[in-house]
Amino acid sequence: MLQTTTVKLREDFDREVDRCIDNHEALKVTRDRGENLVIIGEADWRAIKETLYLNRVPGLVESIRESAREPLSEGVRLEDVNW
Repeated sequence: MLQTTTVKLREDFDREVDRCIDNHEALKVTRDRGENLVIIGEADWRAIKETLYLNRVPGLVESIRESAREPLSEGVRLEDVNW
């Protein structure tokens, strides 16, 4: 996680935010008073929200894990699926 202070963030906001977004890395902003905060890019926030949502679907995570353990030779080619 990237880290900066509120003072440094004010001095070079655009560069710090671009670095956060370009690297898909959270930016922790430390404060002298009060709770610290974290800045993330919108695309990363959407990905986090999607992950949290999918983790709430009963059985989905275990199904994905089982599929990952399955040898590719046992799978079905997309071209062979009758939609």
